[in-house]
Amino acid sequence: MELLSYDFIQRGLLAGILIAVSTALIGVFLILKRFAFLGAGLSHAAFGSIAISFLINADIHLTTVIFTVLIANLIEFLTQTRKVPGDTAIAVIFSSGMALAVIILGIAKGFGENLFSYLFGNILMVSKEELLYSFFVFLLTISFLLIFYKKLLITTFSEEIARVKGVNISFINYAFVSLTAVVIVASIKAVGVILASSMVVIPAMTGILLANSFLMSLVYSCLISVFSVISGILVSFKYDLPPSGTIVGISILAFILSFVLRKLPLK
Repeated sequence: MELLSYDFIQRGLLAGILIAVSTALIGVFLILKRFAFLGAGLSHAAFGSIAISFLINADIHLTTVIFTVLIANLIEFLTQTRKVPGDTAIAVIFSSGMALAVIILGIAKGFGENLFSYLFGNILMVSKEELLYSFFVFLLTISFLLIFYKKLLITTFSEEIARVKGVNISFINYAFVSLTAVVIVASIKAVGVILASSMVVIPAMTGILLANSFLMSLVYSCLISVFSVISGILVSFKYDLPPSGTIVGISILAFILSFVLRKLPLK
């Protein structure tokens, strides 16, 4: 309770919880759509846009969000046209984002330390503006799922059935990948570019393993993600550990435990 008296701990916990719920919710849909690798591709593409922001002295959040949303829609476009397989498109974007950041580092000297801080993130250093952004992302995620839940659900499990029911599949897919991009940008502050996709995939997969229904998989994934963030922040502060690694490490332990429990014979 003494730790909660610090303002930066309070901001970190609140931002972490908001991000945890957002990433967990979209993570379940991404996994079931066989698009889990999208998080990694977008986070590394975002790293390139962060480098651009430093280079042109632009607002990091705004530039990164716009760039990452455009990249997400490009991936979806390439996938829908079937000219490039989804995993291939993501791999290309994944590599391009990192290459762009490295090139910019070579061109412009002096901000390498600030840029590389985004590789690993630090939820304990979240600012009030970043907390507000996390809250906006949380509201956007909840609103999107409430409005388009049934259509997104049908599209996730069977696009053929969704098409028969008159669902605008293209709109749903483009809107969903755009939302994913916005959420990924928010998660970078929590765990960094390298581990951002972990927040999206690991708690969601754990929730799917534990649940007996789709709705419960959403609930479990949110609970596990929030638990990982809260315990990760507190443990990292108490034992002077990197918050990002601690958060993801705890979520991995939860995944391993759920996998073991699923394999145990029921009496």
